[in-house]
Amino acid sequence: MEQNEHKKVVLEFFQGINQGNMEAAADAFAEDATFWVPGSLPFSGTLHGRKAILEKNLIPSAKLSVPGTLKVEVRNIIAEGEYVAVEWITSRRTLSGRDYVNHFHGLFQVRNGKIQSLREYLDTLYAKEVLFS
Repeated sequence: MEQNEHKKVVLEFFQGINQGNMEAAADAFAEDATFWVPGSLPFSGTLHGRKAILEKNLIPSAKLSVPGTLKVEVRNIIAEGEYVAVEWITSRRTLSGRDYVNHFHGLFQVRNGKIQSLREYLDTLYAKEVLFS
């Protein structure tokens, strides 16, 4: 699979999020994928498997937003071999009425047309203060 195909898989993940369809976003992951987030957030650590990624990250994260306000804007995307590096901005209106805008970087590994792993970097202190305070 060439790099443009790997980028397409990752962009389909973001498309699912932007459509508010977390199941479609999760479908971009391999059944045995891993998803790692640093820090001490409720989502921090490593999740193992597509089902865990959906149920313990994607759905709970979406539920922190006023419906229809969660958006991802991809800024840069670079692919080399199995890896796709992406910079993006996630924005939403929180249930408490606060605006949340955070900058992310993710390193995706894509194999056989599915995301095998994601290492996601963000300002976890800001996320904790705005999303979980």
